[in-house]
Amino acid sequence: MESRLLSFLHAFNVQRDYFECHEYGEALWLDGGRPVVLKGLIQAAVCLYHLYNGNVRGGWRMWQAGRKYLMDAGPIYEAIDMEDLRQQIDEIFARVPAEWKFEMKSPLQIQSLNLPQVEIHTIQPELEFTIKNWKLHPFDDSDIVETDEE
Repeated sequence: MESRLLSFLHAFNVQRDYFECHEYGEALWLDGGRPVVLKGLIQAAVCLYHLYNGNVRGGWRMWQAGRKYLMDAGPIYEAIDMEDLRQQIDEIFARVPAEWKFEMKSPLQIQSLNLPQVEIHTIQPELEFTIKNWKLHPFDDSDIVETDEE
């Protein structure tokens, strides 16, 4: 598994730093020819970032887009259980009051929902250990290689 994908998974699962994992995912996405599966993983992280910061509307909208990309990826990508990830985030949004999906709320209001933590699972137990114990190198913009869009 590519080191930036491991960094993405570590930032997502261990640090719960959805902004940081987005950075690693975006660098990998740009370098890798912009595959939709990575776009879906990035958007899953961004939707949780927005949600937990009170931007329920932004999180919900991002999830609607990201969910489709994850569906298109199939059940497994790079040993990642994509179906499980989709189900977990669907469950998160099922617990958010419907009227909130179009609003801004405070992070405290979001915390009051006691939402479960989303964790990206893999189908390889040894990979779970690697992700948990992965050491991130500091991210900087030199990790992103710009490519021309056609």
